[in-house]
Amino acid sequence: MGRPFEVLPFLSGKLLSRIPKSNGSYGDARMQMERVLKELEALYKQISLSDIVDEKQIEEVLAYKQKFAELLVFGEDL
Repeated sequence: MGRPFEVLPFLSGKLLSRIPKSNGSYGDARMQMERVLKELEALYKQISLSDIVDEKQIEEVLAYKQKFAELLVFGEDL
């Protein structure tokens, strides 16, 4: 899965750059994205300390894909 200190800054930069800056809710969308990224970071750190990655942990990480997609679409609609 990679190391949190390598993966998360890259992911954060990519996702935050995709939030549309033209709408009036840019700040709100950015704050929500940052909050979700912090949640993912905490989960990622927890998983990286585990001896074994179980299926539930993988499902939790994959659920963030949907959260990010919703935030990016949400930001475009506002």
